Amino acid sequence: MVENFSMVEETKKLCNFLDASPTAYHAVENIKSQLMAHGAVALSEKEQWQLEPGVTYFVSRGGSSLVAFRPGIQPLMRAGYKLACAHTDSPALKVRSWNCLDTSGMLRVPVDVYGDAILSTWLDRPLALAGQVFLRQDTRIVSILYNSNRPVGVIPNLAIHLNRDINKGFEYNIAQHLPVLMSVAGTTEAEKAENAENRLWLKNLVALDLGLDPGSIYGLDLSFYDYEKAVVFGANGGDLINSSRLDDLCACHAILEGFCATKGTLHTQLACFFDAEEIGSMTAQGANSNFLRDILARISIANKEPAEGFYRAAAGSLCLSCDVAQGWNPAYPEKFDPSLTPVLGQGVALKHNISQRYGTSAATGALFARLCELAGVKYQSYLVKADMQSGRTIGPMIAERLGVRTIDIGHPLLSMHSVRETIHSEDHRSMVRLIGLFFEDPTSIAE
Repeated sequence: MVENFSMVEETKKLCNFLDASPTAYHAVENIKSQLMAHGAVALSEKEQWQLEPGVTYFVSRGGSSLVAFRPGIQPLMRAGYKLACAHTDSPALKVRSWNCLDTSGMLRVPVDVYGDAILSTWLDRPLALAGQVFLRQDTRIVSILYNSNRPVGVIPNLAIHLNRDINKGFEYNIAQHLPVLMSVAGTTEAEKAENAENRLWLKNLVALDLGLDPGSIYGLDLSFYDYEKAVVFGANGGDLINSSRLDDLCACHAILEGFCATKGTLHTQLACFFDAEEIGSMTAQGANSNFLRDILARISIANKEPAEGFYRAAAGSLCLSCDVAQGWNPAYPEKFDPSLTPVLGQGVALKHNISQRYGTSAATGALFARLCELAGVKYQSYLVKADMQSGRTIGPMIAERLGVRTIDIGHPLLSMHSVRETIHSEDHRSMVRLIGLFFEDPTSIAE
């Protein structure tokens, strides 16, 4: 049985993980580091695999998705596999171009909105910058991680004196209102001549931070992020966690912790972290790609199982799709079904949807109820209000592509897709424990 995880310790580790993961690229790098600290072996999709039961391996694709796995003692086709999946990306403001907009000496960086962000929450905050930088290295183009680790911009709002109706609602135009102010250049002729490269100010900033020649930079994949760190507050020594990117890094962290705390069993265990969920997963490394299917097929091949082994394994497998759930917000009671809305601190949410926008069925929901009983933790049911449409997760995608029974669960969360979100520390501790037990307990996989 997995250890009894400490709420305080798990809260600290989660906050550190959130602060160190401003982008999906950084999240995957941090996941790699923890896996390797636990003895995991890195594999390449370009090389042949030699696998041993009980050894932990991981494969990364695109720098923003990763699958870790631990082959079981029994063949894959006989014991099946257990999957726990989450996504590494979050709504963000992505740099549209490294060419700055220079308007009256005000240097602004144009952005695109990634995912369905609550735009107003991004204004008037200190914004830092992070992502991937692509460089020329001899005859190759390579990527490195970048993080400014300091505020470099702000999106200034309009004073209420100039828009008395702003608190009645305002529609922000992405191209006009959301470019990030990063500097103020001079406007005299001499200053303009001195700052002839103002439009390349962003590229030059990144190059300076990295100690590089700007000419060696061939591409940027950068996002702005809220510079403020994760905070813990509330009664009982701090029971609420407020941070950026809780959707869905809190689930990534819970899966990572639960996976690392368990050892090999009869079945094969997989911890899956996918990018691009917020934009539909339609990428080479998203949950809707061949990434996971390829890995499962290659495990079967490495184990020298017959061709039908891959399909037999899927039939006896189970997936936990872990993504946040809308938590009860007392300021907006009309938006919720009071009997089927999870409350922060009252347990992990089991997510249902009659249109299968979540992967839970009556059968897999029963398996989850049994798992919670074994773990000694509470859970709550979540169904969107009958006259509203729910979001969707990667759970149904995995169920569809692999034919694997799926359970959709999540941390109850407030302010989903705001630049700052809130969860309860007890729910996170419960999630870590549940995932650890899910990987370890053989009875929960039974039909």
